[in-house]
Amino acid sequence: MSDSVGVPVIVFSHRDDNVTAINTILRQAGYPVHCTRIDRLNELEKMLFQQPPELLILFDEGQDKALAPVAELLAKLSPTPPLLLACDNVTEQSIAEAMEWGARDVVSLAHENRFKAVVDRELQAYRMQVALGGVMYSANQYREELKTLMEGSAEAIADVQEGIVVSANPTWVELFGYHSEDDLLAVPFMDLCDEPDQPIIKGALVACLRQKWDDTTLKIKVRRADQSITPVGINLERVTIDGELSVRVVIPSDQGKKNSPVELLEKAVHTDPATGFYHRHFFLEKVEERIDTALGGGVRAIAYIRPDNFAKVHDDIGMLATDTILTQLADLLKDFMQPSDLYGRFGGTIFVALLERGTLADAEAWAEQVRMTIEDFTFEVDQRSTSLTTTIALSDIGTEEKSLAELFAEVEEACRTGRAAGGNRVTLSEDTSETRIIRQKEAAWIPRIREALMNNGLRLVHQPISSLNEEVDGLFDTRVQMLDEDGSPILASEFIPAAERANMIKNIDRWVIDASFAFCLEKQPTLVFIRLSDDSLKDKSLPEWLELHCNRKQNNPSQICFQVSEEVALRNLERTKGLAAELGQMGFQFAIDHISGVNKGIGQLLNELPMQFVKIDGSLMQGLRRNTEMQETVREYQTSPAPAEFGRSRNGSRMPIRWRFSGNSEFPLFKATTCRCVASYLKTLKPPVAWHSCDRKVTHFTFLT
Repeated sequence: MSDSVGVPVIVFSHRDDNVTAINTILRQAGYPVHCTRIDRLNELEKMLFQQPPELLILFDEGQDKALAPVAELLAKLSPTPPLLLACDNVTEQSIAEAMEWGARDVVSLAHENRFKAVVDRELQAYRMQVALGGVMYSANQYREELKTLMEGSAEAIADVQEGIVVSANPTWVELFGYHSEDDLLAVPFMDLCDEPDQPIIKGALVACLRQKWDDTTLKIKVRRADQSITPVGINLERVTIDGELSVRVVIPSDQGKKNSPVELLEKAVHTDPATGFYHRHFFLEKVEERIDTALGGGVRAIAYIRPDNFAKVHDDIGMLATDTILTQLADLLKDFMQPSDLYGRFGGTIFVALLERGTLADAEAWAEQVRMTIEDFTFEVDQRSTSLTTTIALSDIGTEEKSLAELFAEVEEACRTGRAAGGNRVTLSEDTSETRIIRQKEAAWIPRIREALMNNGLRLVHQPISSLNEEVDGLFDTRVQMLDEDGSPILASEFIPAAERANMIKNIDRWVIDASFAFCLEKQPTLVFIRLSDDSLKDKSLPEWLELHCNRKQNNPSQICFQVSEEVALRNLERTKGLAAELGQMGFQFAIDHISGVNKGIGQLLNELPMQFVKIDGSLMQGLRRNTEMQETVREYQTSPAPAEFGRSRNGSRMPIRWRFSGNSEFPLFKATTCRCVASYLKTLKPPVAWHSCDRKVTHFTFLT
């Protein structure tokens, strides 16, 4: 499940053991459920609107009158989550009566297979309903946007279906001299054309429907409402309207038409000459006017767009050419404009836009497309070139009364946060509707994480690392899990994101380190890998804490290898180098994890960082088959002499590289690179050694020496 909290389920019952039973059955069925017990209607109503569930299970505990009001409360949600009645005995009569009162079905915990099947059916149906509702809403919004586009277009546009005009925009109505669109609807298109041109037009319409029209502009004469004849050029395009093939007839706007003096003055005074975007003050005036206008549907959002590390552009092409780069950047943004969008330049390198889209997810998709386009674009000035990335922050304009200053402060802060995290990303402000939902869901984890840390509710799982070299044994990767109310494991992917946002990840890291020290004392492994988070990497008190605990427990530090991911190391290169050196002085080993080969700066990372291991991500192996340049890079890295601060293997090359293979097909290619190392095939290992207990099998890893 993509939801970091899992499947929200409300259990209406007076008994905790009912919650435990449902939690156990559904988790065994593969659903990462998070059950909340409620036994009062007023509490239920509050919960439904704070965190809507995907399923509600009502236990029949003598509450004969509870089913109807519960169903009535659920019906206020759209779409309505499924309601199941749980009782000891299930009969045809009880099912019929429950469905009459609003339940979807009746289940019994005594029949687990049927219970799982009913839950699976209802969850799938509910999610399909949610997805369909989203699609229909977006489709309606796109239809409205298309209508708005036609209405705001300077071109005259009419849609013709089976020879009849079915729609026309205001420009078309004005050009033909009619009072309104209604005067044109249901009019045969031929009646709008001069009689000598009608055979030509009829043939062109048929050819367009058969996709045999070559986009040629057809020069014809049209008949206006006053029967006067006007020569025009028309373009034809095959479209689908309400599932029926149609022809869109477009009369291009007069390119020779000159702007009025007022328009020319507004452009000169209120727009930035380099980009054509509104100046800051005029843009804010336009935004305020737009916000005061009711939105027909969808959402409005502020997009705050700022290049990352623009100083690099100065170095690449010189300070005098930076305005040209910003002009090119503005041109890229214009390609993504819609008629209803407002764009402004806030001075310097900051661009801001007011967007109107179907949903906030549509705005996010727009921002992601903009970000990727800019990242892939090569900016060129006077035979010099450069590239840049951008951070784009979004904040939707909700129903709350907020000033423009508050709105822009929120989205600016979100952009600052994204840039601090490394840039080249799309971020949502803390107060967007979607962010609030995420925070509410994450908030459910915080007390559970705190309780797990205080009451030893976490568990380590040590996953063995296999090797073809039989002399190397006792190598383990470390994973942390949380124990549920009934002792079932919860994967880290479900609760770690919430811990990171709540600044609790350092506490979890230290729990993992402390438990790993105890594991090493009892099991005496050769080496245990422990991952450090971004927060722990930046924690300057960590080395002192490690030294104190290692000495107190009398651990052998050479049994521990701390690792950070490539992404974290690149964002904090100097701090990573400093920590790796400090750990090395204490006798610990160090590694970089998830080397993908695609991030800039990886060469500097590998050459400057004191480490003993490099752990290669499977994505690099998937591309290695076809990338001879990358094969050579791997070969050079493995065979080149290591800097003095690295450890060395017996042949003088860099210390081992650990690989993860996604399948056996990569292994022959890897051998062909002649790296001085030995790899194992991906294999299903014995049950992993766990610091507590673990009955889960692992398909995992390789080790190179």
